[in-house]
Amino acid sequence: MKGLKASIQNLRDVEVDNIIKAAAETAIQIGIKGDFSMKRKRKVKQMALYEAEDDFCRLSPETDFGSQCNLVFDSILTQIEWRFEAMSAVSSDFDFLSGHSLSKSSVDELKTKAKNLSKIYKADLDSSDFQSEMASFKYQAAAMMENFEKSSPMDILQLIHKYLLTDAYPNTAIAIRIFLTLPVTVATCERSFSKLKIIKNYLRSSMGQERLSCLAVVSIEHEVANALDFDDVISDFASKKARKVNLN
Repeated sequence: MKGLKASIQNLRDVEVDNIIKAAAETAIQIGIKGDFSMKRKRKVKQMALYEAEDDFCRLSPETDFGSQCNLVFDSILTQIEWRFEAMSAVSSDFDFLSGHSLSKSSVDELKTKAKNLSKIYKADLDSSDFQSEMASFKYQAAAMMENFEKSSPMDILQLIHKYLLTDAYPNTAIAIRIFLTLPVTVATCERSFSKLKIIKNYLRSSMGQERLSCLAVVSIEHEVANALDFDDVISDFASKKARKVNLN
């Protein structure tokens, strides 16, 4: 992300003139006029209190184009900074769950990070147990994995499930699952709102919240829904809702 920001910043500071020159050369090659055409400035009546014309109106077309490019680059940089600031903060909270950090960090450092993460997710993680798990998991995972230093949190979670270590390291598994399921963008939320507009139209204005949520989940996860066997679902529903009790 830092590299992307640096490249865009370089385009904004240095490369705008080069872009204009390259565009002019390309235009000439394909038979299009390569320079900026000068337009006659429209005369606008001004009040007597106006001392001078607006400086922006006196910009040349080439300078005006460069200013517009800089505005676009500034907007992109601002959006990148805003959108990924929260993601960077979350990533820094969970960075100790990767193989590289586990192998390089000391036990005290891992305990401190586990304690800080437990404060954020109090309902999911037990602070004292999580710290104890980190102290032993650091060495056990390194002994069980060949490329431990290069392993990702997903690799570590697969290791826990492969060797049935969930009971020994429950907080570690929960922390990794939280990290892997956190949304990294707002695209999922935007898709959800798009689905809601389709589901709850003006003909279904009286639909309740629970039904709306269920239909939204079915619509969003339509691939999973299409693969379901409705006979099994109906049988399971009927068995749970049956009012008669079999007497043997």
